[in-house]
Amino acid sequence: MSDANRSPLRLFVTLSGMMFVLFFVWGAWYVTMGSFMTERKMGAYIGWAYSVAPIAAIITPFFIGVFADRFINAEKLQAILLFLSGLFICLTPQFASPESAKIFTAMLLAHTLCFMPTLGLSNTICLKHLSNPDKDYPIVRVFATAGWIVAGLVVSFVFKAERSPMQFYVAGGAAFAVGIYSFFLPATPPPSRGKSVRISELYGAATLPYFKHLGFAVFMFASLFACISMMPYWALGSTFANDLGIERSGAFFTMGQVAELFVLAFVLPLFIKKFGIKWTMLIGIASWIIRFVLFSGAATSTGATMMTMMVVAVLLHGFSYDFVFISGYLYVDRHVGEEIRAQAQGLLVVFTQGIGFFLSSQIFVNRVWPSVQTDDPLTTWKAFWMTPVFYLVVILILFAVLFREKRSTDVPPV
Repeated sequence: MSDANRSPLRLFVTLSGMMFVLFFVWGAWYVTMGSFMTERKMGAYIGWAYSVAPIAAIITPFFIGVFADRFINAEKLQAILLFLSGLFICLTPQFASPESAKIFTAMLLAHTLCFMPTLGLSNTICLKHLSNPDKDYPIVRVFATAGWIVAGLVVSFVFKAERSPMQFYVAGGAAFAVGIYSFFLPATPPPSRGKSVRISELYGAATLPYFKHLGFAVFMFASLFACISMMPYWALGSTFANDLGIERSGAFFTMGQVAELFVLAFVLPLFIKKFGIKWTMLIGIASWIIRFVLFSGAATSTGATMMTMMVVAVLLHGFSYDFVFISGYLYVDRHVGEEIRAQAQGLLVVFTQGIGFFLSSQIFVNRVWPSVQTDDPLTTWKAFWMTPVFYLVVILILFAVLFREKRSTDVPPV
């Protein structure tokens, strides 16, 4: 960090610590909550429980655009929201029963409504204060993934809490800790203090003329439709692993984040440069297809064969997640005018992690999963994991046929 163009070591460590604990909060409960709800006979409500984060993702651009950009320092708002999110996540397991499932979901929604804006706020704080964001931010962001990994290991190996309310208390304790920590972060005043609020700007209205161009429209809707298949991995993956005899599922699924670190650092930059956005997206969708096929095969396999299929399926996370989402961020950045790129990126998040993930929870977890239930759980899993496969094959073919990638300098006129 001796380079004058690099951020001071103290600032770098401060922001890395923030990102680590922030994503520790999320990773402590998000993967294993399905196992907890199944243990409490709440399996019928898992789809709604995993719909709350997408709802929050849809609301977040409005919240940040109104408050963080205009009325209050980002670090102070983050601190307040994290205290509230910690309180709600600690209250959530108190209502973990079929009779109080609606209150359970409401508490979880309150938590995510407070927590999800902190993902954008933390990015704002980092990008504001890092001396060289292009070089330093990716390194800081690695600590977020590390926080998710450590959370899974702590929940699994320290507390053995995949089916216990302790996972929520661990998340709450971490939220309180990073909330206090946030008060000591560098001051980040609202950049648009005093400016009027235009709701259309908060939801990317200036991006809409780009949809007149086939390539842009195909990419955005392909991203949305691909995301509709993805939520079963998070919502039901832990329960599935438990049914296969993998008890420490929280730790098991952290292998995906470890693989993600490798892909982000070494594979993705070279792949995009050599093959372009289209092939990156196609490989990402294909990786989801392979993952679900492996899950289906593992459901009726045993021993080393079953474990090999499961390990490979989880390790595909670096390709299945990053090749879809990072290619999306890069495509929008390259093909939208500079003055509205922030709006366009926000709209992409609403499309994918908002609308896409919400529909995924409602369709595949709330509708398809109950419809394939049989007396044999493993036969049920085998049939279930093939349903998103057929859907994704159609998306893959349509994207391959319809999408034409233009040079990054070809920003379409509006």
